[in-house]
Amino acid sequence: MKKSQKIACGGLITALAIVLMISSNLIPSLLFSLPALAGMVIYTLSVVSGGGYALISYAAVSLLSFFFCGSKAVSLCFILFLGYYPLLKKQIEKLRSRLAAYIVKLLVFNAAAAAVYALLTFVFSSPVFTRWLGEKWLIIPLIFALNIVFLLFDICLTMFFKKYEKIIYNIVTKLIGRF
Repeated sequence: MKKSQKIACGGLITALAIVLMISSNLIPSLLFSLPALAGMVIYTLSVVSGGGYALISYAAVSLLSFFFCGSKAVSLCFILFLGYYPLLKKQIEKLRSRLAAYIVKLLVFNAAAAAVYALLTFVFSSPVFTRWLGEKWLIIPLIFALNIVFLLFDICLTMFFKKYEKIIYNIVTKLIGRF
């Protein structure tokens, strides 16, 4: 693929990811699903064009979503975890031990979740999180539930990566090759 095609592909993927992020304002039931999908879209750019283009796209989507998303929680979740995790996942899975890979993944997720919580609570003073997590007894079950959801997300990403590399990548490269 030529450099100009990679740049054009990066622009299109970035635009699609931004549309997904802004759409989270319009469809409240998909508040965190659309940013996760935007991160998966950026992953596809890393396969087609390379990791450098994907990182630039991630940075652009992060910056624009911070300013244009209605919910700071959604944009912070994308910036601090959902946007870069699909790119990081492939690197973490290169570890020899699966147990070590899962420990690193859980550490990254919990650090990102703690950062999102701290920023929303202390910097942005989000009333939803401060009121909802005011009950101390809810914190441990919530952390456990979030880790389970993260592991399910990780499994879904693995399945998406396999399907993408097996089926969708060939279709995308054929389409790009025509232009």
